[in-house]
Amino acid sequence: MQFTSIDQLGPALAPAESPERLDSRAAFLRKLGLGAGVVVGGGLLLGRSGTAFAGHGPQDASVMDADILQYALTLEYLEASFYTQALGGQGTTGVPASSAKFSRGAINGSRLFKIFGGRIRSTAYGYLSAIRNHEVAHVNFLRAGLTAAGATPVPPATFNFSTGLGSVGAFLKTAQLLENTGVMAYDGAIRYVDTGDFLQASAQIATVEARHAAYLNLINRASPFPSEFDVGKKPSEIFAAAKPFIVSCPPEVTALFGRLP
Repeated sequence: MQFTSIDQLGPALAPAESPERLDSRAAFLRKLGLGAGVVVGGGLLLGRSGTAFAGHGPQDASVMDADILQYALTLEYLEASFYTQALGGQGTTGVPASSAKFSRGAINGSRLFKIFGGRIRSTAYGYLSAIRNHEVAHVNFLRAGLTAAGATPVPPATFNFSTGLGSVGAFLKTAQLLENTGVMAYDGAIRYVDTGDFLQASAQIATVEARHAAYLNLINRASPFPSEFDVGKKPSEIFAAAKPFIVSCPPEVTALFGRLP
């Protein structure tokens, strides 16, 4: 199956070619962890010195390509919904349209940006809006891939971001948390992937997510690249991190996390 380049995707995304079914073992997210220096869970282990590798453990045959695609989609629903509620937007399937919680003036005029130069302060709203648009595009991209492969995309959970949208400061801190959690989620899933077309397509998402995290780290006065290697997290750990924002999960999502390792 071939995916169109992510920079050519829009709200009406459709795959460029007739796809094959996602029926091999774990074939989506290896490159979603491009920056991963540590791949946990019995797979490839690269020490922090960058010099030692342990043996590569067997893949879990029970984890199918579609499961990994659906896992990525649940994460993108979360991020896209958060930014759409914060900054407003038309949304997309699974991400309801919303009025803006914060205006351009509220973001760019926030005292949190006073320590930065005028360029960073004046572009903050625009960059954060671009992140929102990226996350919406990722939702469309993953839904299209699943649909073209004959799978029904899982519906989104019901979210409540009230604790993360109480102020501009809370918004930026929560955005930082979600972006870094997303990178760790993708890094933790890479050991289940082996199909080249999906790897290239997913890499085009992963590198953008990592750039989001670096930007959010910077404007929250943290290092944009705090370590020489990113660390992957298990689906159960990612779910625990996201749980404070989840009101309820549809049965399909609950079953999905039950199947994941």
